[in-house]
Formats: sequence, C-alpha cells, structure tokens
Amino acid sequence: MKGNFALLSRDTVYSSTFLDALHDQIHQWSLTLFDPESGGFRCNQEIGPNVLSTTDVVWIRYATGDPEAGAPDRDKIVRYLQGKQDPRTGKIPHDPGPAGQGHVDGHAFWQTVRALRILGAELSHFPAHLEPMLTPPGMDAWFASFNWDGGAGERPGYHHEVLGLVPAVVSRADEELTEALYRNVAAQQNPKTGTWPRAKTSISRTFAYTALHMATGRLPNLPERIVDEILRLQNDSGLWDAQLPGFGSMDSAYLLVRLAQRIGYRQDEAVVALRKLSSTMRHIYTAEQAVLLNNTHRMVAVAHTFGLLQEAFPDEYRSERPYRFDWDKLDLYLCQVIT
Repeated sequence: MKGNFALLSRDTVYSSTFLDALHDQIHQWSLTLFDPESGGFRCNQEIGPNVLSTTDVVWIRYATGDPEAGAPDRDKIVRYLQGKQDPRTGKIPHDPGPAGQGHVDGHAFWQTVRALRILGAELSHFPAHLEPMLTPPGMDAWFASFNWDGGAGERPGYHHEVLGLVPAVVSRADEELTEALYRNVAAQQNPKTGTWPRAKTSISRTFAYTALHMATGRLPNLPERIVDEILRLQNDSGLWDAQLPGFGSMDSAYLLVRLAQRIGYRQDEAVVALRKLSSTMRHIYTAEQAVLLNNTHRMVAVAHTFGLLQEAFPDEYRSERPYRFDWDKLDLYLCQVIT
C-alpha cells in the first residue's frame, strides 16, 4: 500500500499532546509498510515483508492505543502470520538476513503468539518443538544445554529463546513447570549486580527476566542491586544506548518506572534519570524521526519509551488513549492450541 506520513514539528514533539500526534503518525507510517499481496509489513523500503516487522507493527499499534491494530486488512495479516508456522514442528522462524535483525526463532514464536492474540486469533498448529520442555525435567535439560554466559565455542543461550517458552508455560498453567522456569532463570543472575547474565550486564536480559517475574506478582532476587546498576549505566546523553534510542533505553525506563517504584528504592534518583531521558528523547525524535521510522523494531522501543515516560510524567505526556506497556501481561501469551 502506498501512502505518506508527515514528520512532526519541534513544537508538536515538545507539546503536552505529543503522544496523540505520535499515535497518528505511527498509524499512517505503518500503512505505508503494508504489502497487500502477502499480508505482511515491511521494515522499510529496502527490507520487504517479514515476521519481525509484521509483529512489530501490530505491537506498536497496541502499545499506542490504536483501535485499528489490524488495519488495513486484519484477515490478511492473520493469514500471513499463521502461514509462517511450520505445521510439523510448530516453529515460527525469523526470516533470514536483515529482515530477521539477528533474532533467534524463539523470539519470532513469542512475538507471533502475542500479535495474533491482539488480532483476536491464534496459532494454527501445536508447537511440537516445545513439547520436550513441557515437564520440569525436560525444561531443566533444555536450560542445561546452553551456556547462558555466552562462552566462546559453546552453544550460547539468549533470553529471546526463554521468551519463546512463555506462551507454553502460561498456557499450561502448571505450577511445577512455572517454578522450573523461574529456578533456571535465577541460576543465571549475577549476585553482585543483580543483573543478567553473570558475565556482563545485559540490560535487555535483565529487563526481560524482571518483567517475567513481575508478570506473576513476583520480584527477582536482589531488586535493589538491579536498580543500582541501571542508574549507574545511564549515559551522559540520558540514554542507555550508544546514539539513537533503542531497547537499552526502553528496558531501563521500565526498570526505573516499575521496579524502583514497586520496591520503593532510590525513587528520587530514578525520577532524575527519567527526566534526563525524557529531554533527550524529545530532542532526538525532533531531529531523527525519519531515521527512527526506517526501522520497525527500533520504533517498538521508541514508542514504548514514550509510553513509560507517560507513566512517570502524566501531566507532560497526555493522550486521549493512554499508551500501554504490557510485556508483563500474561493474557497476551495465552494460546488454546497449547492448552
């Protein structure tokens, strides 16, 4: 589908109603990425329809409160995503090359279950590839088959593979299986910093595992140390990313907005850090929105970061439809074909 979307002026980005303007811009931008032949969404003009970008678009629309998450053709989008599942194994692979953005296939499965749920649909086939992990011993063996610290020459484990287990664990609602998941995740934690993995802090992994805990009303071990480490890692620019905002900043914002508040720890310092992030985000979005809008996956992080800033500073980030940050909402991962 061809179409145009307008860049936002500096005055709009710095206004209290910026989030409504961003919502409208994102919706119009996403329509330009839709491929009517396949039913998928492109990443940009160079990278064609793929699983990552299609699930990204659905998730961004949900996150920004868009009532038209399935525009312009919900049925085609659903068929596109369902058609990516291997009927024999149940796997959903990321497309190879730049379209996959380097993510493992567990990430594709996790994102697709969530996107289909938002669209009122679900998988067509049982995920047979997960069946060996659906008992506590099987899950223990699966975790033991990876090196979660990423050692050279060994099978590295990524938290995106763990996220690929979430729909199965949530849908089965088996207490022993759930405890096996948390036990294995806890074994990867660094006791000095509270972050994951043990070798060197990964902000994204720390966020993912913290959100996984908070989804069931739990707290990760050593939550105060997690907040300490995130505050320490903020760059002078206000970001937790090298140049442009991405998942480092989104993940850190979540930990400061949700975790620091939940445990009542260093909240004043968290607010200072978030204010610095807010100022930087507005400045960068004014100058770099065309670049940011050239990558659907980065825009997931950008939109969510502004949504978290709305939680922190509601008077400064108003919107007719409040943004949503529901990575830790278990209902989004329920799947009847698994149960």
